[in-house]
Amino acid sequence: MKNNQLVIMIVLLLVGSLLPRPALADYIADQFVTISQGEIGGNPRIFSARIFSQKKKLRMEVVIAGRRSVNISRGDKEPPVFWTLMPDEQMYMESLGGPNGPGEFSPDMKKDYDKIFLTKEPVAGIMTNKFKLAWKEADGSRKSGVVWEAIEFENAPIRQEFFNNNEHLLLQLTNIKVKKLDPALFEVPADFKKISMPPQMPGK
Repeated sequence: MKNNQLVIMIVLLLVGSLLPRPALADYIADQFVTISQGEIGGNPRIFSARIFSQKKKLRMEVVIAGRRSVNISRGDKEPPVFWTLMPDEQMYMESLGGPNGPGEFSPDMKKDYDKIFLTKEPVAGIMTNKFKLAWKEADGSRKSGVVWEAIEFENAPIRQEFFNNNEHLLLQLTNIKVKKLDPALFEVPADFKKISMPPQMPGK
């Protein structure tokens, strides 16, 4: 269970860091993340989440071994904030933007990438613009991926594919609904208790 939770947390941070979210429309959607080995997709592991997007705010709800976890990123704050909520315990943890901050808020995660238009094609019945992405990591290595942006949903990235060290990562949005969201979805409930983040290992 701990390994699955760690993988999901890494995926959630990765999703927020790779691409900017739509600037205008609020939307909710189901997200499926498949992690597999190699180009043929061996040993697939599939994780699901419910996401709520409002400009620079993002809420992701996941269920791990029957327990719900809620992750909220607030890119509209200065410094940006990432909250991990544990509804069953009514507790939460907080990370701030900075050199050791989470995913999309860390300077080394703000990559400059090349984005090349490939074609228009439907994904799950929704017409998209398909782009190839390429960027350089801090260690100088080159990485690439493909993204499909839904035209009717303010160019929301509804499908993304990336390869990393022989690992294939596929992110797919389904059941997208554009609707005005309550700002309270992106706040920590007043009765939740703040707890400290676990200490990081030296050198990590």
